[in-house]
Amino acid sequence: MTNMRRVVETPARVKELIISTFDRYPNPDDVLDMLRQQKFEQLKWSGVTTLCISFKSDYDIDDGEKDEGEWISDESFAALSSFLVEHLPMVDTLWMDDNRCRRVGPRNVLSNYVAERLDRLSKMFLRFAYMPAFGVKTLPPHITHLTLTVHSAYDFIDIPRVMAPMLRSLTLSAIPLSHLWDKFGGSGAVDFAELRRLDLTFHVPYRSIPSGKTEDDLMWERYHKENTDGPDGKPLSYVDPKTDNYKGNTKLKTISVKERTPKYTVLKSDKRPRFPKLQHLQLNLYPGRIRDFLRDIPLQQLLTLRISADLVAFKGLRLAGLDRLQSSNICYYSESKLREAPHANRFLAKAFAQPPTLRRLTINTSSKCRLRPPPTLSCTGIRRLKLTAQISYADLPTMLRQLPRLEFLDLQRALFVDPPPLTHTAEGMAQHFLALSDTAPVSTSLVKFVPDVLCRNATDEVVFYNIFMLIARVPSLRELKMFSFYSTQFFRELLPLFKIPDLSKRIRHLASLECNE
Repeated sequence: MTNMRRVVETPARVKELIISTFDRYPNPDDVLDMLRQQKFEQLKWSGVTTLCISFKSDYDIDDGEKDEGEWISDESFAALSSFLVEHLPMVDTLWMDDNRCRRVGPRNVLSNYVAERLDRLSKMFLRFAYMPAFGVKTLPPHITHLTLTVHSAYDFIDIPRVMAPMLRSLTLSAIPLSHLWDKFGGSGAVDFAELRRLDLTFHVPYRSIPSGKTEDDLMWERYHKENTDGPDGKPLSYVDPKTDNYKGNTKLKTISVKERTPKYTVLKSDKRPRFPKLQHLQLNLYPGRIRDFLRDIPLQQLLTLRISADLVAFKGLRLAGLDRLQSSNICYYSESKLREAPHANRFLAKAFAQPPTLRRLTINTSSKCRLRPPPTLSCTGIRRLKLTAQISYADLPTMLRQLPRLEFLDLQRALFVDPPPLTHTAEGMAQHFLALSDTAPVSTSLVKFVPDVLCRNATDEVVFYNIFMLIARVPSLRELKMFSFYSTQFFRELLPLFKIPDLSKRIRHLASLECNE
């Protein structure tokens, strides 16, 4: 059930301990028995500072059986937690991936552990499959790294209050926008004094918390959902609250569903959050009005930015003014087909309008229209460019000549140009290339090129023509990365061109070209 590598000879040298399951969600009593059978408590684990718990979900089992096993009690989780606290005294970093199952109540696998170990934990990376449950109401001030990820999106999540003036890295996924920062800090201003890295993922919630219900109520109802196959007319999973220690809210009122399209709102106290040392920001935003949220982020001091959003978000984002930015990853998606091309081209122009200080740029757009790079690029200092967009190979020379320091280019979803009929032979290809009015170098800095050759059902001749016509004018190129099948075909077509004297002196740099997968 659980696979754990035994390190008996030198347990003190072990820094990280992983307990995981690969078949189904285990009973904590079974895990505890396994640890004792391995004589876990007899070894000295004084060097373990990181504990990782990963329990696989029962929902992934597709065996046609509906036997879910017995209910897992809170006492079982408490016993396992106490055992780990006692025999892993130096743990300060906790990784937990709790996928849950139908046999588990509102507490997660390590709620008890978090409560018992909270005074020592400084880094917590917690991922939940469903509504998270915590053993504490407030996280202590010494927390430096915090990750809270919920696989399902809700419009309300009861996370602990975070009193963490030392917080350096914060990751929140599927957390509602509404009154987000009220959970951080005390009654005064929310000041993230030491925060360097912020990673936020917002989704449109598709699960709502009925007003008047508690987290225990929802988890209990999820476990005991109706199933009319019972012989007495009751659900198979029916449990009598009077006899089974049900602790839910017995005074539930009328259910009312909360707003399904929440907007970002500031603190209930109308005080704005502060991020004086923020340098790295990652945002994954659902379509909607989030300009107010972006106003709370000091974008001008960022070193790295990663943002995935729709056009509305990018309208409120001034990338041109981020003079300290060194790395940028911009992803644009659109749910509307109306005026898709102008919107996507506007996004592309904004992405290339970033400052000359930028060194790494990744652009990804899902638009199916042909896009054109802007005539003028301001991000002239980039060294690495990953571009996923339907731009034509015909537009690449103009773009690359404005990037004099570019060393690495990864080009995906680019549109191939149809080759003239005469280029189907080596002599015809040479004649076509030498007849070009523009044979000047496209780039004198590009060292590695990663073209996309796996889409659009292009023939080998079309792929070769487009790549060759580009790299033949890149004398600095040293490496071409493509799958071995395509690289073999590419060089099979390239070699005859070296036998043509007038052309070979123009492409001699390709003779030493390395091709890697």
